[in-house]
Amino acid sequence: MSLRSSLWRYLGLLAVAALAAGVFAGPASAKKLSAKQRAAVRAQLKKEIKKDPKAISRKSFIKRASLVNFVLPVTIRLRDGDKPGTPTKESATANPNNASIDLGASLGKREVDLGGSLSAEIMFHDSFDGGALGNVDLNILPSANHHLTSTSIPLLWNTQVTQPGSRYDSNSLGLPDALAGCGASGAMPGGFTGNAALPFGADNTTPVIPIFGASGLPGFPYFANVTDAVTWNSTHAPALVAGYLPEKPGIDGTDRLSASKEPGNNNAVGGNPDPFPYTATADPGADNTFGQPTAADTVLRTSALDLNVAAAGTEVDQATANANHPQGSQNLVMGKSGGQANLFGNIPGKTYGVDVTVNLATRINSILRIVDQDSTGAPLVSGGYYPAGIFNCRQVYTGAVQNYIPSVHIKGSLKIAPAITADGKLRIAKTTLTQLGSEPSRFAVTACLQPHASYTLPQNGSDTSGAGTQVPGPNGGAPVADSALPGDTTQVRPTPSTVDCNQAPTGLVADSALNPFKVTAQAPAVPADGYTTANDGSKVSVAADLTVGTVIADVLIGDV
Repeated sequence: MSLRSSLWRYLGLLAVAALAAGVFAGPASAKKLSAKQRAAVRAQLKKEIKKDPKAISRKSFIKRASLVNFVLPVTIRLRDGDKPGTPTKESATANPNNASIDLGASLGKREVDLGGSLSAEIMFHDSFDGGALGNVDLNILPSANHHLTSTSIPLLWNTQVTQPGSRYDSNSLGLPDALAGCGASGAMPGGFTGNAALPFGADNTTPVIPIFGASGLPGFPYFANVTDAVTWNSTHAPALVAGYLPEKPGIDGTDRLSASKEPGNNNAVGGNPDPFPYTATADPGADNTFGQPTAADTVLRTSALDLNVAAAGTEVDQATANANHPQGSQNLVMGKSGGQANLFGNIPGKTYGVDVTVNLATRINSILRIVDQDSTGAPLVSGGYYPAGIFNCRQVYTGAVQNYIPSVHIKGSLKIAPAITADGKLRIAKTTLTQLGSEPSRFAVTACLQPHASYTLPQNGSDTSGAGTQVPGPNGGAPVADSALPGDTTQVRPTPSTVDCNQAPTGLVADSALNPFKVTAQAPAVPADGYTTANDGSKVSVAADLTVGTVIADVLIGDV
């Protein structure tokens, strides 16, 4: 062998040895990086991915990120149809994010449409920790500013609400029970709808009320004193009326409820046009004359929900009676939310690229529509408290119950798709998620039944017992101004989500029970009275099965 050949052979072996040493020494040297050096690498990676989001799909980036356990803060934001961002009018029809909740044989399934965002972190692992290239941990975090939102969940209905021929003033006029409701009658062709004042006592087809005439009165009549009221009952002389209280459905109108997919809207009861999917034989109408119930027939629903990620380790005592959470169920300890994803395709050994579990917490308020409210027959007199009849066909909030939804197990795909969103956010990926497996997430859910506050925005201090909960002074026999009423019928009260179920109600609700017999918090049942439970009856709990349908989300860089 010539000297030249030997030299080239020696240099070749030396190069191979050097390459081998580099392969094995590289990661080991990275392990020896100081904390300061690791921090510098992480800062460099953060700048790099902000400058070029495609970097996250490059193997060189992933290797460096893995060697220093790089953590990338992201926001998982649900898409609104083809337009990402917060809910818009498009959500009413195009929102692709949904789930279903099965409340058992009595209540059935309901569609729930979703929106909002979650805080999360993508965590890269050191290659010595195992796992395939591109495998990352996905931690989903509790957040004060990021949470999912939902549509309202309709629970119970009554077709008497929109029954043709029914009328909101039936009980006040002593009319037959068949006419009680909030539907269209006589001079009220739209029923309890719209923003215009409804007539009081307008003639119906049967029976005729001739004392009020075909057009009725401009509102509920009230009187300066009891003597005038008693005399008016026999003579109906207009001069005896001190004024009229206008009845304007406004935001309480039955037309405000709709089969809408817009999350965060208390009047949107999900995208199913038939929110109560039952056969005609289950219709609450005695003879099924009035057809299937619609969204407008809802008499009990939840508020739109704020679904927050529950803190890991949260203990939930669901066995204690009268506690402000589900009762009669097993105790829980909430787990950590998150899981695993692969940036290049499927997780090794699985047929999907995202595998996460989410544990949620939410406070649920109920919204009740008052229908067929009993009338005491007592007249409305200046300075007297408004009776409960003021709420007939209107809505009231209950307080909130703390609920938990554990172990929502979902799978999906992750596609690296760098882009600038319409609102200027930096997206690195899109993900599509659905329920993992055939088993839904099962939990106990509780709704509150104790009225707390009007659905309308209060005015004149009506949340406190006093002048705002009392009939106004004489007004010269004319309708009083809207500003003199206890509630603004054009504005919705914000959901009282911070008020616990069974707390003392607002002044208007409490005083409407004819003070001093005010509405108060429900008391526990007394076993000596034959009860086998000590529950106070202010809450009802049922089993629920949650199945995630489809969720489409953008993965945005940073806390946005």
